[in-house]
Amino acid sequence: MRLHILLGLIFFCITTKPYAQFATINKTRIAIYQANTNEDKLKALLIMGRLKNSLPSDSIYHYANWIKQLATELNDKRSLAQAEYYLLAADMVQGRISNLAQRIESTPSFKNIKTTDRALYYKLQLLKANTLNRLNNLTGALDLQLKLLDEATSDGDINTQLFILNYIGATYLNAGKEADAQKTWQQALQIIADKNNPANNEIEAYLQSNLALYYFNHYKLNPTPLLSDSFLTAINNTIEVATRCEAMGVLAAALSIRGDFYSLTGDFNKGEKDIKEGLEIRKKIGDPLYIVNDFKGVASFYFYQKVYKKSITAAMEGIAVADSNHINGEKIQLIKILAAAQKATGNFEEYSSTLEQYIAAADSNATANSAEKIAAIQTKYEVQKKEALIAQQKLQLIQRQLWLYGAGLLAVLLLLFTIYRFKQYKRQQKINSELAVKDAEQNERRRIAADLHDNLGVQANAILYNSGLLITDAPANKVVTDLQETAKEMLLNLRETLWAMKTADVTANDLWLRIINFMKQMGRHYSAIDFKTAGEVPKNFIVPSNRALNIVLVVQETVNNAVKHAGATSITAVSKINDQHWEIEIKDDGKGFDMVAAADKADSYGLQNMRERAAAANFGYTVKTQAGHGTQVYLFIKAII
Repeated sequence: MRLHILLGLIFFCITTKPYAQFATINKTRIAIYQANTNEDKLKALLIMGRLKNSLPSDSIYHYANWIKQLATELNDKRSLAQAEYYLLAADMVQGRISNLAQRIESTPSFKNIKTTDRALYYKLQLLKANTLNRLNNLTGALDLQLKLLDEATSDGDINTQLFILNYIGATYLNAGKEADAQKTWQQALQIIADKNNPANNEIEAYLQSNLALYYFNHYKLNPTPLLSDSFLTAINNTIEVATRCEAMGVLAAALSIRGDFYSLTGDFNKGEKDIKEGLEIRKKIGDPLYIVNDFKGVASFYFYQKVYKKSITAAMEGIAVADSNHINGEKIQLIKILAAAQKATGNFEEYSSTLEQYIAAADSNATANSAEKIAAIQTKYEVQKKEALIAQQKLQLIQRQLWLYGAGLLAVLLLLFTIYRFKQYKRQQKINSELAVKDAEQNERRRIAADLHDNLGVQANAILYNSGLLITDAPANKVVTDLQETAKEMLLNLRETLWAMKTADVTANDLWLRIINFMKQMGRHYSAIDFKTAGEVPKNFIVPSNRALNIVLVVQETVNNAVKHAGATSITAVSKINDQHWEIEIKDDGKGFDMVAAADKADSYGLQNMRERAAAANFGYTVKTQAGHGTQVYLFIKAII
């Protein structure tokens, strides 16, 4: 999921043309060597510094040191600070980030940068946030980015706001908060559309590429023509804008993402061309983070193409680069690809070892960047905004009260206004208290879910693994098989429970995706039966998490009953939208059964249990069947009002 998610998180602009054909760089280089005075030469060098994303790291070092030399000779403190910033940027490209944040704070040229050069101040702070991202400290990065957004908003600096919003969206996506990421990028794109300023073309390329990545991630989960069209529109727009404004870094990432899409859809020739072109551009730039991302794209491409040896080679090269540059987040995904490729080749010994590495790395990453920590940063930011608003309101109230002494009539009017505002404040306080209780409940659900995952999940996996070691041809083998099936059911139920506990409310779309994935999984296990889904889900339809869990469990039990008892060749889940409710129908073409006779049996397809579950979760449950004519089960669900 984190493929290319840090687009734009380092600096700003580059293209696919080889350097010899890179017009802006060539023009600037000529201006440097044709300059008649040191002042003119320094001006041209500063322009070259702003093109650093188009240069390999050794060139950045060369020009930055040249700027530093001339700035020192000319006693130009502002240019000297720019030179120090470019040197830090070159270190970032080289992956030298362990003490970069401390160097920003301790460099003498940056001592009063917040007042002397506001634009450079924002660049340095964003460089620090990028360092935190590369060290996988997402909560620290988000905290800093939100503070910078407040400052840039107060300054009225639109372009800086746009870059910060892009970074915030990327951090949200890294943390798995896709909805927040999309909302942030759409907010920035709306600002660009409203301003209609050509100066924002560069950041528009970054935002479009990140939005394309969002569509691509959703397409992988639910490959629909709409998501495919949305992705291709966004990614092709990205490539067009990036080429036009010579944004080579964005272009390299966009080509790699489009290559992944083509490989996923089976167009391997186009996919290989895009991925190789993107990787070649990235190698010239030399940024290890993006090189790791592109190795991940190459490894994924060859995995989809079933060229597993090349996939393993690319994954191991990417892991080596990640290890040498302390890039932990992307390393996790590379380990996952490596394990899958090893399993596909039948090398189960190495697969087992790699899988252990993946589990350890994933657990470490989850601990460092838990949803609770991200939510705490968001809450802290919102509280600060509200406190600032309240402080501003209090100031306005004091100013109004001063006028009360000047006019009697105005005093009465202002008094009434004050009473009105006080009532509003009390009402808002009540709302805030209710929201605080809701947040506390949400945090407790997450804590319990984490405990269940860390305890029951590990134990069930241990049962499943160890029981697999006991399978033989002996008569006791059935007991072991039953034990494995029980462990699998435990894991399935636990997974659904954890999903429902993650949030207080669930959208109909998320619930329906859960059912679709379950039907696909059943299709893989029972190839003789045709499992299908159809229909659309209602928009803005919210279901409480406990009801959502019971709906999923009833659907699963219904489908399992049809598989085990109905002798069906086709089982279909259909979503229907009615005026008053959402309807889910599960139907099969099996032998059906006699409802009256089934009710008298001890084992009646679990009908009584499902009715009780539906009644407890407050949704309708109806069964229609007839011997020899299949079975239809209907669930009637109301949204939260």
